[in-house]
Amino acid sequence: MNITSKSTIYKLSQNAELPSCKIGKQLRFRKSSIDKWLTEKEAGATRQRRVYAKSILLIDDDKLVLKSVSRFLNMHGYNVEPAESGEQALEKVAKQGIKIYLVITDIMMPGIDGIETIKRLREFQHAHNRASVPEIVITGFADQEVESEAEKLGITDYVYKPFVTNEFIKAIENRLESIPSAN
Repeated sequence: MNITSKSTIYKLSQNAELPSCKIGKQLRFRKSSIDKWLTEKEAGATRQRRVYAKSILLIDDDKLVLKSVSRFLNMHGYNVEPAESGEQALEKVAKQGIKIYLVITDIMMPGIDGIETIKRLREFQHAHNRASVPEIVITGFADQEVESEAEKLGITDYVYKPFVTNEFIKAIENRLESIPSAN
């Protein structure tokens, strides 16, 4: 529910940003006009917030997870570059030259798994004199061997699906705080 003060609505009417009509001494507004104005303002604020957001490379072979986590991260103001495989992620970084600030990857994927994808992304970043990028691993399976391999790589954020959204966002914020600002 959006709350807009009466004085704001009257100022918008005076500036011709919000259509109104005068009945007697009172100004009248259509609810649909106010709703439209609020929707446009919210969309503009979201677009502006994303201009300054840091890009996250999200890798998961499950299209539903990829779509829902992308939407969730977008709602929190992050730009998301989705990839359905490790190969696609590597291609996006190498060939399309996208700048990323965080990698979130699933572990169990056909082709290149999440750990190998991280290794190759690190090699690429190093070979092209790019700063290292923090990583978060998400998985639906508990595998001690994979966890210890992730630890050997210095990956400390290992999140199990389904995850608690507040904890997931906190892990993202913590990882992004450790790197310089996007702008």
